[in-house]
Amino acid sequence: MKLLVVSLWFASMAWAQVTPPPPKPAYGGANPTAGSNARPVYPQPPPPSGPPAAEQRLSYAQQAFGLAHSMYRAGSISADAACTWSLRIYEAQKDSPSGANAAKQHLDRMVALEKLAIERVQSGSAPVLDKMTAGFFRAQAEQLTGKK
Repeated sequence: MKLLVVSLWFASMAWAQVTPPPPKPAYGGANPTAGSNARPVYPQPPPPSGPPAAEQRLSYAQQAFGLAHSMYRAGSISADAACTWSLRIYEAQKDSPSGANAAKQHLDRMVALEKLAIERVQSGSAPVLDKMTAGFFRAQAEQLTGKK
């Protein structure tokens, strides 16, 4: 037991010598002891590189919808997941410069998904809820385009 305690003590002493203390933040020309107005100055993170966040959202939504559509066709996911990704594409597109046709494109995707849902329900490979879900999202898309 005594050997264990001595070994731990030596290990802690060696660790304390190899680990430097954490750096102190620089103070923007102010004396840190001058009062509560002194604030530490930390380096600013570099600006993000790559496409803007709005373009990334649209790209991810389009990729995810393609995957979700394929997975729904294969019977791996529900219609709700595929329809939700189409709605996310619409939301990412509507505020962009190319967003004039966003609602129409969403409606086209929903009409196609509703047809697929009806086929899957009739074949017995999907629950009736999928048909209702696709119909709901199609009606919502029609409302977004101003059709009903």
